[in-house]
Amino acid sequence: MSAATLDRVISEVIQEAFQTITKSLDEAQAEALRVVSTALDEFVRERASIEEAGRAEREAARQRILSTAEIQAKNMAIAAVEEEVGRVFEAALSRLAKEAEGDGFKQVMDRLLDEAVRLIGKDIVVESNEKGIEMLREIVAKEGHKVKITVSDKPIKTIGGLRAISADGLTRFDNTLEARLERLKQSLRSEIAKMFLRKELV
Repeated sequence: MSAATLDRVISEVIQEAFQTITKSLDEAQAEALRVVSTALDEFVRERASIEEAGRAEREAARQRILSTAEIQAKNMAIAAVEEEVGRVFEAALSRLAKEAEGDGFKQVMDRLLDEAVRLIGKDIVVESNEKGIEMLREIVAKEGHKVKITVSDKPIKTIGGLRAISADGLTRFDNTLEARLERLKQSLRSEIAKMFLRKELV
């Protein structure tokens, strides 16, 4: 697996996630309309029971029912989107785990190590799973770096990638595949929030 392949897989994850999110939002919007319609029906029924009351009380009842329905609809939409995004990322992790088993993943490890060196900027200790440790040892032995890189003998639980800690223990950088996807998921959540806002403004 080359670095370009990793980028392609992540790009595909983003595209699939956005397609899934858009579909979920559309479905959630339809469900929200149904919920609001039901709430309006409830208001009509309740209005009949308080017809004798003043206009202000009727309006307050309408606003209370609609607000409750809108909150319920929004919560349903958020839950549906989170579930779909989670499914997409689980599938992506499964795919990346298979890719990480291949010998070509060494190129990706090389790139992930370079990122860690650039970010921390001083002597580091790197950790990975058993296969990753072997790859890192080969990479460190062949390439010259401006900082000292020590490969830990103790495997960590990850499908692939590495975790780097500065030699003084003050700086940590998680560059495992799981962490990279999790950072991507946070970014997607921001996009989801923007999509919600756009739909609310329509």
